[in-house]
Amino acid sequence: MVTRSNPTASCVLRLDALSSTNIPKRENQPWQKRSEGFVLRAASFRTDDRLLEERRKLGAFYTPVALSQILSNWVIRSASDTVLEPSFGGCGFLQAARNRLSALGCASPKSQIYGCDIDPVAFDYLAAVLGTPVDLIRFSQSDFLSVSPGAPWPDRFSGILANPPYIPYQALGTNLRKNLSNREWPIAGIGGRASLWAYFIAHAVSFLAPKGRMAWVLPGAFLQADYAKPIRRYLASSFERTSAIVLRERIFLDAGTNEETVVLLADGYGSTEAPAPIQLAEATTLSDLIRMIGKWDGGKRVACQIEEARPASLSLNTRERALLTAIEARQDCITFGDIANVRIGLVTGANKFFVLSIDEVEDAGLDALDCTPILAKFLAAPGVSYTSTDHENLAGSGARCYLVGRPGNERSAPLVAYHETFDKAARVKTSTFRKRKIWWQPNDGRVPDAFFPVMHHFGPRLVLNPDGLTNTNTIHRVYFRENMSQLSRRLVAVSMLTTFAQVSAEMVGRRYGSGVLKHEPREAERIRMLVPAGLTVRSINTAFERIDRLLRAGRRDEATAAADALIMKAPGLPDSATETLSKMLLDIRLRRRPQSRTASR
Repeated sequence: MVTRSNPTASCVLRLDALSSTNIPKRENQPWQKRSEGFVLRAASFRTDDRLLEERRKLGAFYTPVALSQILSNWVIRSASDTVLEPSFGGCGFLQAARNRLSALGCASPKSQIYGCDIDPVAFDYLAAVLGTPVDLIRFSQSDFLSVSPGAPWPDRFSGILANPPYIPYQALGTNLRKNLSNREWPIAGIGGRASLWAYFIAHAVSFLAPKGRMAWVLPGAFLQADYAKPIRRYLASSFERTSAIVLRERIFLDAGTNEETVVLLADGYGSTEAPAPIQLAEATTLSDLIRMIGKWDGGKRVACQIEEARPASLSLNTRERALLTAIEARQDCITFGDIANVRIGLVTGANKFFVLSIDEVEDAGLDALDCTPILAKFLAAPGVSYTSTDHENLAGSGARCYLVGRPGNERSAPLVAYHETFDKAARVKTSTFRKRKIWWQPNDGRVPDAFFPVMHHFGPRLVLNPDGLTNTNTIHRVYFRENMSQLSRRLVAVSMLTTFAQVSAEMVGRRYGSGVLKHEPREAERIRMLVPAGLTVRSINTAFERIDRLLRAGRRDEATAAADALIMKAPGLPDSATETLSKMLLDIRLRRRPQSRTASR
């Protein structure tokens, strides 16, 4: 996705012959492929459904004008400042920069604003916002990552304003991913599974003047993604001060995306002082953002340091933090990783081919010995245990829950015949198949002790696997430490549903899109839970069975209350702990889920 600044008017550009003096001489510059020169003129323009779909493919979703102005007012400090917008889109930042420079007394604001965008429609907006003719030296229709600092642009800019492309790693294409990963960037360590916005930041810093400022509108991945760690470290060590402010409003909901927004402010580039951790804060509205920036500029700490926790921690007050710290210090408080290993599920590479319904198994000419029962969707296991009976009921509903093949290299004639139906050209192109010793064998034979969700809206559940089924990679596999009894496993499954463990899961998980919470295996292992000693066999089994019934009936809140009734009565816990944790959990989840655009003033 590419976030863009909001245009003030809709327009289209007409191309007329003009002197070639306005044509930039840059490599791979699309304007050079046309006639000698052009002037861009504004005309009426209507956004139709086809164009909107094209914008969505580019991720061209426009940021509110008010936000563009807020950030421009912060970045631009004097009438002599020069400003760069590396992906100007709808030109909202350019207009806001012009407004700010004019307010500061700049006689010719347009001459101090520069920009770049690969999308031709961005130049439609440019003519309406800054007027015609458009200076094609200061504004380049090209890929910003191919542009180098220096002539015809200034060597360095005093300010950078940016809404970079959010295009994910998977959508970049093999050749582009390889080229970007192999290239040297000012920020070392960029690569791997990085989204395109990360490369924009890594490249943009080479355009920034000493003591310069940057303001970026970024996705939530800036705070959560592993590939963003080098960027966060670089910012903390290269700027005098840096702040990341999470906007509770999902400002792109109207454009069809639930992406969480982070406003990044970086001030004092090239600082030689000791690294200062990035400050993490949250703003409910744009008015809150203005107040927070003013507070931060005044030298006050706006919230916590970015190393301390995920964005979920922003909702906690001092008393709530103290309660969590006290519980975590207890001897009966453990991490899930202390007792279990979490691993990804089976990766088939082609679920529609390898995971079939019972009818599809029969239609393919296969029998029961050719398939393995598999859990393909976590929601198909509604309780805290998933049994063979559950699987039979699921299969009877027509769900895809049989994995073609069994561990080992033996194949029946019908199985060989079925495998031969997979398109050979597609087989060669499928990267998962190339990684396996035997392309048609996705089952590694490692049966998990329990299942754990990868993504969820209402918090994680631990589902025990007493009958030895397996699962796809939409679900994590859990392996308990050796010699862990069935009773202890039941206790852990109950404890995972307590308000304390659920709050902990929010703290270590990653927030995405429509409010979903995701846990990578190592993050799941960091979830803290209580396993108090002295509980009777009867009390554990009774609670486990009751919780299982409640969950299957869709009574999630009652199941959590039942878990709290067993676990949170441990000696030494405050009587008010459960009530306080319940309020914390409710608030965290409300903040995690999308909030529609509200009044910003």
